[in-house]
Amino acid sequence: MSLLADQDVPVAVAVPYGEPVHGAIMTGPARIGNMNVVGDIQLPGSFTITGKRYSVVNKVLQPGECYQGEPGVMMYMSPEVKMRARFAGLRVFSGEGLAKNKFVNTSSTEVGYLGLTPNMPMAIIMPFQVGNGPGLNCKRGSFMAGDESVKVHPKILPARSCMACCCGGMPPLIQKVEGEGVALLNAGGTVVSRQLAAGEKLIVDTDSVVAFTDGVGYDVKTVGSCLTCCLGGEGCFNTEMTGPGVVYLQTLSYEKLIKLLVKPQANGGKKKGGEEGGGGGEGGPVASAEMDR
Repeated sequence: MSLLADQDVPVAVAVPYGEPVHGAIMTGPARIGNMNVVGDIQLPGSFTITGKRYSVVNKVLQPGECYQGEPGVMMYMSPEVKMRARFAGLRVFSGEGLAKNKFVNTSSTEVGYLGLTPNMPMAIIMPFQVGNGPGLNCKRGSFMAGDESVKVHPKILPARSCMACCCGGMPPLIQKVEGEGVALLNAGGTVVSRQLAAGEKLIVDTDSVVAFTDGVGYDVKTVGSCLTCCLGGEGCFNTEMTGPGVVYLQTLSYEKLIKLLVKPQANGGKKKGGEEGGGGGEGGPVASAEMDR
């Protein structure tokens, strides 16, 4: 399995009024240090990705062609395309929904189209070519859509210790993507990848791992002293990845986004008078001094 952006192919960039996008990656993935930066790319064949952050995938469906996606990812589709829900099977235990949607172009002559967007906020779409190598181990719920030949099922985390299952950032049951064709995965922010040689180690944040190929060892390592654990901002453990294989990291995981958006109230969670009963302390309108800014 290989990330399509690892190939030297042109990048699909949304260009308003013919002006270039500032900072856009124009030819293949860039590098930062010894990491490959995964950019938006032009998918082969019938795919087009538009947008740098809130992306949309346009998929052309030939007469009779089928495509699969998770519930809620459909943004638009042509009249020839019909959506049919199917039970998801064992993939339910890998973080996916109870059902998967099958999109079928029911016309025998007309070419249809389908628009797909991620379910996650602030997400980007990572296209993977499945079938060119080992399977891909992903965070739960990473799969977004893919060809019918792409298989998604639960897998026990290939951890090297019990501590890695509890403190490594991934639960004991993760998601495995394999088969043939193109799979579209969810990730947050910017994605970078690193090819690890046999025995080579990489220390990463526990929430940053989005996927890694078979063969990569998964373990944890303490961050250091007690002071570092309490005040370092990284918790007590970091994740240790050991080659051979490829590791894919994201800058803004869903867990990190939730921590940023959901913060405790400054007053310790105690409601003010205007927040109970729909009014002020006596049930009347909320006074301006009572309103939370």
